[in-house]
Amino acid sequence: MRKLALILCFTMMIVLIFSITVPREAAVKSDQQVGASALDLGKEEIQPDKEEVIRVMNGLGDTLKQDVDDSYKLKHYATEQELISAFEAYTTPELARDFVDYYFRAEADGVYVIPTHTEPWFQEENEYDMINTSNHSVQIVQENENDMVGSYTLVVELILQNGWKIQDISYRD
Repeated sequence: MRKLALILCFTMMIVLIFSITVPREAAVKSDQQVGASALDLGKEEIQPDKEEVIRVMNGLGDTLKQDVDDSYKLKHYATEQELISAFEAYTTPELARDFVDYYFRAEADGVYVIPTHTEPWFQEENEYDMINTSNHSVQIVQENENDMVGSYTLVVELILQNGWKIQDISYRD
């Protein structure tokens, strides 16, 4: 029963992920956007390699799937800030805050997941397109299909900001 609740909770989280948007023109200091190695490349367009894309995409999914007790209290994060920091390994700070505000609630005794429905996510075994949107950002576009929702196109904006981070997530018809 508990596993079923966790599966349902994760599924609901993924659905809601795609309702969160971050402004595309978010102002970011240039020293945060581009690491030292990218500065050496100048205006050359750079892209994350396949392993980095998979690391970031799966990392976000794994961070959303939290171990909880019977009351949905997180087992591995005691504070909201700890959870935000965990998300920031894979997302921009703004998107990390959006995820935590939307999917979790902080109480005096800890952080709780808000059970919700989620959509399908990145399928690492499926091909995807990577489109440069600037010399320090790319768009990952993946068309997938599953039994629950049918066909869907996942569009994820990655930005080079102290490593590759997810800046925006959306679906496209």
